[in-house]
Amino acid sequence: MKIFVFFTVLFWVTVENAGALKYRRLVNKWSHSDCVRPWQISMMTKPTLRVPARPIECNPDEEKDENCPAGRNSICQYSLKTLRYICCEDKKDAEIPTCPKYHETLLLTCGGISAAGQCPRGFRCLSSVQDDTVKLCCKPNRTLTYKEPESTFRENRIVPRLLPISPAHELTASFQGEKITMGQLFDAQNLEQLSEPPVMSSAVELHDEKLYTIILVDSTSKTVSWMVANIAAFDGQLEIHRRTKSAVTYQAPDVEDQPAGIHTMVLALFQQSDTWSQRDLSRIAADDEFSLATWISANSEIIEPQPIAATFYGFSTKKDDRRFL
Repeated sequence: MKIFVFFTVLFWVTVENAGALKYRRLVNKWSHSDCVRPWQISMMTKPTLRVPARPIECNPDEEKDENCPAGRNSICQYSLKTLRYICCEDKKDAEIPTCPKYHETLLLTCGGISAAGQCPRGFRCLSSVQDDTVKLCCKPNRTLTYKEPESTFRENRIVPRLLPISPAHELTASFQGEKITMGQLFDAQNLEQLSEPPVMSSAVELHDEKLYTIILVDSTSKTVSWMVANIAAFDGQLEIHRRTKSAVTYQAPDVEDQPAGIHTMVLALFQQSDTWSQRDLSRIAADDEFSLATWISANSEIIEPQPIAATFYGFSTKKDDRRFL
């Protein structure tokens, strides 16, 4: 009996140690800093000739104002690397993880072999919207409200992975007279519907004295599928018709497109601050490793960084045989 109890205890101690080791490795993978939260970095002391910079230590029982220096959401937390309480702050330009829709969070990370016991009562350990490997303690709350279209763009990881800033409005797009919804997927059997450029309208009135750019990007193949630049507005609406010259001719999706599988398409409308030159437009057409984020940053003198309106959809080179379970 004693031998059985001994091996039972030994087994659970081994399992718990393995779980702790796995969780610690996960934390190390999340962040190169000493902070547990992967979107944060340790606040450092100033280096001297004798002593290098090191994480600022703190006491969680002290008042916040007396504990850590002012920073980007600075907080005193326990470090699994140093095994001490240190001051951490958000990384510059870090995207703070969020729980799935209609869940609130205390921004407590969780995970590992005993994830169920790591969250307060009423909270569950769920993957964040931004990264499946980052798990947060989340609590259901149906009273939460969300700003659109930003929420949908972030939930589908279009922002900031493909588009740095969420559009101000949703861009209404129709193919063959049928309005599409954000995130709609067209499989190989329905690609004929995308054979012609979309007809668009936005929920905002445009300025007749301004010029605009429409761009359609295949973010999977990293190519521009369509672009019309230097578009004038008339009575608050875009003046696009069949005779409008495209900077990049519309490329309809095809079952032979590479890579095989699902392609994510982002269609965005930008207001221009200046006129595109023919040289700039020809460079875009020749770019076979196109990045929408890089393009926006590189042309900040010509276009505004935030799209006036945008939408996104997908197409697949294969038949969509997924089944709802």
